[in-house]
Amino acid sequence: MAATADSWEYPTQRKFDDVAPLSEVDPEDKAAVLRSRALHVRESWIQAMEGRIIQEELKKCHRTEGVNHYQNCRHLVELYMTALKEKRVEGWRKVDNKSA
Repeated sequence: MAATADSWEYPTQRKFDDVAPLSEVDPEDKAAVLRSRALHVRESWIQAMEGRIIQEELKKCHRTEGVNHYQNCRHLVELYMTALKEKRVEGWRKVDNKSA
């Protein structure tokens, strides 16, 4: 049985080890800085992929709902629009410049 647009939910993601944010890491501890950068980039990509999943679900909804997609897919459109604004990939250089 195919999932309808109303029954779709965010997929769960695996959690990785807790690493301190870059602003809380001692700049002299190079290993901790690299772990923090990797965590930031990983989380940023996870958010971007969540946006892509929403986009795929929206496309499916548009195909299945036909002319009623304006009403039946509205919640996915709202999710997708917020994802476009908030879920962008940011590199670690931008984060390093904020903390400096």
